[in-house]
Formats: sequence, structure tokens, C-alpha cells
Amino acid sequence: MSLETQSANNCIGPWLGQLELLTGVSQQAQRRFNAMIRTTKRRRGEWVFVPGDAADSVYLLQHGRMKITALSEDGHEVLHQIVGPGEIFGDTSVLLGIPRTTSAQALEASLVCEIYRKDFETLLSMYPELSFRLLKSVGLRLKKAEAKLVNVICKDISRRVREALIDLVSKEPHAGLNRPVRIKLTQQDLANLIGASRQKTWEALKELEDCGVLKLMYRSILVLAPQTLRKRTFMPD
Repeated sequence: MSLETQSANNCIGPWLGQLELLTGVSQQAQRRFNAMIRTTKRRRGEWVFVPGDAADSVYLLQHGRMKITALSEDGHEVLHQIVGPGEIFGDTSVLLGIPRTTSAQALEASLVCEIYRKDFETLLSMYPELSFRLLKSVGLRLKKAEAKLVNVICKDISRRVREALIDLVSKEPHAGLNRPVRIKLTQQDLANLIGASRQKTWEALKELEDCGVLKLMYRSILVLAPQTLRKRTFMPD
């Protein structure tokens, strides 16, 4: 797992306040956090951690995308989460004090902020507001996991594809504007994310492509009309 370390002070700057973990916390806590992190470049396809690794760091994504995965009993990849800029990952095993049970892999060139476990625990004990933000982050991820389970059970694949695309589009810069958005995700990754076969996922995507909503590209999906996708997603089936 090669990495290239950069100066945290040079790399973070005003972006520090955009971290979901630091939203609303004191300037003192932000400065202390900034002093404890290091930032690394990760190439597309590079692993940050894999199952069995020691959970000795917590990570926050500054730029790019990460996928959090695990393997099912039959060896198939299960995609738990797509991590976007500002989001935390790798914290669960740190909090539980157990080795990694999932993998984190860069979907594109990324900048990752890393803070060592002992430093992270020190910050949580010194600044209760950080503990509250972390608890909220864990709770939101739990709610998303519950919603994903309901989707797999209750919703057809076409709707699951549309909802997943809307969620991925919302994490992109300028997400509120009705302009084309390129999602750097393979069709197989999308299928793993929604719990469907690649063939069924492709069929749902092809239907949207035929309607002019998106264009299927190499290792990515170009959403041409985000607003149209939203309308098709939230209208009754």
C-alpha cells in the first residue's frame, strides 16, 4: 500500500471546516485536530486498509471517492458505502478496538486525511462536541444501512438504481445545478451497492440511457439530466 504524504497545514487550509466531523465544533478543537493529522495521496485502485489490518487510524476524505467493501461467504464483493469528500471512514473498528472487517479502496485519485487512534481518542476526551458529531455520523450511516435493507426487500431494481444515482450525484460538487455529472463508478460497483446482479443493473441503466437521462461510459456513468432523474425517481412507479 504505497502512499505519498503531504503537509497537513499546506493541504487542509479552509477546507478543514467542511469536514462533517468538525462541523460546528470550536476553533480550538479544529486547530488541535489539524495539528494531529497527516494527508496522503491515494491512486485509483489503491487500498487504504483490508480485512485483518490493525485498526490504528481513522480517516477523513478530502478529495476523491472511496468504496467500503466486504466479502460475502461465497466470495462476492458487498459494497457497504461510497465515501465522498468530507466524510469519515475506518472509525468503527477503531472505536470497537478490533481488526478491520472491511476494505477501503480508492475509486479515483484521492486525498485522505489520517489521524492515529491514540490521537483521535485524546481529541474525543478533550472535546465532547467531537464525540457528539461522531455519534451523529455513526447514526446516519446506520440509518442508511437500514434504508438499503428496506430497498433490497421492498423496491424493484429500476428504482434502486435511480435512488442510488441520485445519492451519488448529490455528493458531487455543484450538485444542486442541473448540469451533467460524471459518476466514477463501474456498473459492477453500482450493482454491488444496490444488492443486484450486474445484468439487471445494466438493464435499468440502459432504460435510462435510452430516455436520454444518462450515458454509460468506460468505468463511469454520465448523468446528463440530474433534474429529470430526480423527477423519474420520486414520481410514483
